[in-house]
Order: sequence, then C-alpha cells, then structure tokens
Amino acid sequence: MRKSFETPIEIRYRDTDSMGHVSSPLYYDYMQTAYLEFMHHILELPKSKKMPHIMLKTSCEYVSQAKYGEKLKIHSHITKFGNKSFEMEHIMFVDDIKRDNAVVAKAISNHVMFDYEKQATYPVPDSFKQTVLAFQGAL
Repeated sequence: MRKSFETPIEIRYRDTDSMGHVSSPLYYDYMQTAYLEFMHHILELPKSKKMPHIMLKTSCEYVSQAKYGEKLKIHSHITKFGNKSFEMEHIMFVDDIKRDNAVVAKAISNHVMFDYEKQATYPVPDSFKQTVLAFQGAL
C-alpha cells in the first residue's frame, strides 16, 4: 500500500477569481508547495538548502471548485522513476466532511536530478529511491 505525504493549504481571498473559486494558476502554486514540503520532509533538508532536483514539467486537471475560506489537503507521492527523473502525483481535496472531501484537482509534476555547480542532470541515486520507498511503501 502506498502512503502519500499530506500538505494542508488554506485558501486565501486573493487566491480566488471573479467567479469566487480558486483561480486555475494557483493550483500550480499549491502543487509546488506540496512538492517542496514533501521533499524537505523526506530528505530532512533545511528549507534554506536547494533541492537536488528541479521541476521540469507540470500539468493539472481541474475536477471541482474550491472557494475562499475552505481548506485543501494535498496528497503527494512519487509514481515512477526514470533514469534521471521522477514523476509525482498531487491529489487536492477539500478538507470538509460536508463536501465529502471532494477532489478539486489532480496534478502531475516531473522532476530531474540536477547538479547546480555543473549545471547538469545526473542519474537518480539509489539512496533517493530507497528514501522514497521507505516513506511511501510502494510507487
């Protein structure tokens, strides 16, 4: 069974558009926040340190509305490893029993291992894979 990392997000007024729901670009900000929180947690890396990888590509499917004052919970996990990259899934739920914890968005992010000094990619270390699997249990 796969475990996900959970990131809470409180929807701010400025996150909403003229229709009163979360503006679509904000979901990318939420996804990046969830990715960073997850990685800082499992790598035990201080927030003052750079990640050993960079975000390469993102996509988001909007499922239902989220509004100002609601809280989201984002479940993030790694779904696959490539040679130099990995893919993450971020499922965003409204944290409200009245709304039956509705899914509001499903996002995917792709990341590549990156050496900032050399400005080059490198293979995903086995130690990183082992750390992820120790947390998640499975992909």
